[in-house]
Amino acid sequence: MEAIPGYLSLHQTADIMALKWTPNQLMNGSVGDLDYEKSVYWDYAMTIRLEEIVYLHCHQQVDSGGTVVLVSQDGIQRPPLRFPRGGHLLQFLSCLENGLLPHGQLDPPLWSQRGKGKVFPRLRKRSPQGSSESASDKEDDEATDYVFRIIYPGTQAEF
Repeated sequence: MEAIPGYLSLHQTADIMALKWTPNQLMNGSVGDLDYEKSVYWDYAMTIRLEEIVYLHCHQQVDSGGTVVLVSQDGIQRPPLRFPRGGHLLQFLSCLENGLLPHGQLDPPLWSQRGKGKVFPRLRKRSPQGSSESASDKEDDEATDYVFRIIYPGTQAEF
């Protein structure tokens, strides 16, 4: 299935934080006046309470940007959110991380790098000999996958 462009936003109240995604056709009114056409696009719209999400699987691709798959507490994977090239995936994660504070956080956290702002955490890459080499030695043009867990310190639930 071809990706549908849309508007992604984070909404925070005193109690919850939600992620909302709406197809562009509904945002800019280009659908037309037919109720049927509107209802088809509304089927794709999403509102996800982030307290229901446990993991974020991030797939960063060299040539096509990045993808995030949200996994809920019951193991259900939400439809992938695709980000264009140019740091949009990292910007989304940075906004999410800031929005989770002070009650929640990403594990591992994003790193702050002087002069660059937030960056992905450094990974250890296993070599065939069993030794490890720092991901900072890797080229920046490699595809990389990350799994972040959303944790709420002080709560009893562990997944």
